[in-house]
Amino acid sequence: MVIHAVLLALGIVVGLFLFYLWGIHPRIDGKRKQKTLDLARWDFAHRGLWDMTQNIPENSLPAFARAADQGYAIELDVHLTKDKKLVVFHDDSLMRVCHVRGTCERMNAEDLMKLSLSFTEHHMPLLEDVLRLVNGRVPLLIELKLPSVSTEICRYVYDLLKDYQGSCLIESFNPLGLRKYKQLDPDAIVGQLSGKYTAKDRLNPLIALLSSSLLVNALSRPDFVAYNFRTSDAFGFYLNQNLFRIPVFAWTVRTSEEFRKCRHAYDGIIFEKFLPAEIVC
Repeated sequence: MVIHAVLLALGIVVGLFLFYLWGIHPRIDGKRKQKTLDLARWDFAHRGLWDMTQNIPENSLPAFARAADQGYAIELDVHLTKDKKLVVFHDDSLMRVCHVRGTCERMNAEDLMKLSLSFTEHHMPLLEDVLRLVNGRVPLLIELKLPSVSTEICRYVYDLLKDYQGSCLIESFNPLGLRKYKQLDPDAIVGQLSGKYTAKDRLNPLIALLSSSLLVNALSRPDFVAYNFRTSDAFGFYLNQNLFRIPVFAWTVRTSEEFRKCRHAYDGIIFEKFLPAEIVC
């Protein structure tokens, strides 16, 4: 009886572990992986190559122009407005950057584009304006912002990108958005954003656990993972990088010291507040 109980317990443990491995498993495809690794060799300027000392705010056309002109790939964020336009902006709230109450989802693009970015003369761009500006010169890492359960933004991003000739990667914290985008474009390279969460993130504990452990991969089946490198000791991230050998990106690297540490530990780096080209590794 004791032996049977031990074997049963062992079987349950093994079964749960195999289920866990299935849950965190990414999408694995040799050609897709190589294409991702080729793009990951670029350094990605976080919200463009912005610099407030030069009056260039984050996620602005001058920040994107500066990045492309200096040969850096670009990470940017996209929201779907009330009138179904795609604007490039990071926060869920307009307060920090535009100093007004509200969200992109509850306002029309025309009104949003009148708002000043960080008290400068620059304004929130449309994604189509960024595509026209960059014109395939450098890769784009586009984060889909999904503040609700709706994945409607995916259709609009897909419709805009399907004729774009440049290289793009799609990423999101929301695995449902990534799943939807893959349904629209099976050839798209998609990445699961994640990191460990604290109480100040005000995230449901179950959702926080599923995300930080990368069990959300069961929904998104990503081609790469972009993880907060400061909390990348998570077991699920370790297995994705070392067992499944999926390409991994570090976000967000802000100093030359952090860059040196991440350069050889990650396939791709998302950076801000310094220029990687000036650093000797």
